[in-house]
Amino acid sequence: MNKLGLGVVGVGAIGVLHAENVAQRTPNAELVALSDVNIEAANNVATRWGVKHVYSDYREMLEDRSVEGLVISVPTFLKRDMIIEAARKGKHIFVEKPMALSLEEADDIINATRGLKLQVGYQRRFDNAFVRLEKSIAQGDIGRMLLVRSWTRDPPGNPQGWSTDPKLSGGIWLDTCSHDFDAIRFLTKASVTRVYAVGANLVYEQLRPHGDFDNVLATLELDNGALAQVDSCGYTVYGYDAGIEILGTKGAAIARMGVNSAAEILKKGQSNQDLPQTFQERFGQAYRDEIADFVSCVLEDREPRVTGKDGKEAIRIGLAASQSAKERAPVYL
Repeated sequence: MNKLGLGVVGVGAIGVLHAENVAQRTPNAELVALSDVNIEAANNVATRWGVKHVYSDYREMLEDRSVEGLVISVPTFLKRDMIIEAARKGKHIFVEKPMALSLEEADDIINATRGLKLQVGYQRRFDNAFVRLEKSIAQGDIGRMLLVRSWTRDPPGNPQGWSTDPKLSGGIWLDTCSHDFDAIRFLTKASVTRVYAVGANLVYEQLRPHGDFDNVLATLELDNGALAQVDSCGYTVYGYDAGIEILGTKGAAIARMGVNSAAEILKKGQSNQDLPQTFQERFGQAYRDEIADFVSCVLEDREPRVTGKDGKEAIRIGLAASQSAKERAPVYL
């Protein structure tokens, strides 16, 4: 079996997860290199998975001929230039969401990677529950769509550094809610025509000087006539919670956050479930499958299931939501 040599750039939480999936759970891929400015962290991951090549500068990795593709898990403000340089070296790209900070940056990335594979990390498209919903909706099980609700709610944290500045991270609309915007596009097969959004700073004061929010709501109008709502909370005390509901004239399609085990304790007037505490727990299967599919796209020379265009459209909606929240007015797309 041919194996694709992959390098992972960025060994933060999501980068480590991707590195583990490449090294341990993707038979037709080989984790051949790691890169991070924190060379000690990169060496620790390399030791864990037996990776021989470790670089503090990703440009050195680009010269490594054993690296055929990159998994990029770095802060958003670094992605554009990194992807363009990698594309010039003929490397296929898997990039974590959001792929860029602006539509112009997204276009630069799409243009630079023509002839190569570019996949954006919206893992919900690979989650078994979301895949089942897509099939059911396509079969007409729920009839004509009426209402859609999608949510992403994170457990309490302590945002610091670049992640508090939307000019560097994309902020809550691009970095978090773009998951919901992409999931809505994926399941409804519709485009967003108007956005009205509001945001609030209720927990993390460090976000306020940069104009970001920790709790948001957005109402979307779709070109199929349906209405959609997105919400995100940055302080969800019961754990990590993400899901979607689509109501139609014949029924509904729903994917909830899931549970960590089959245990559910029911008592009079209450129930107790073992709920996921992190995004890694909730979407572990989806993260494995999206990397496996990216590798297969390269080896089989087919289009990724999440393209650069998909990544750009999620950014377009997120930027419209950000503008709407600032202006307190609807924004047309």
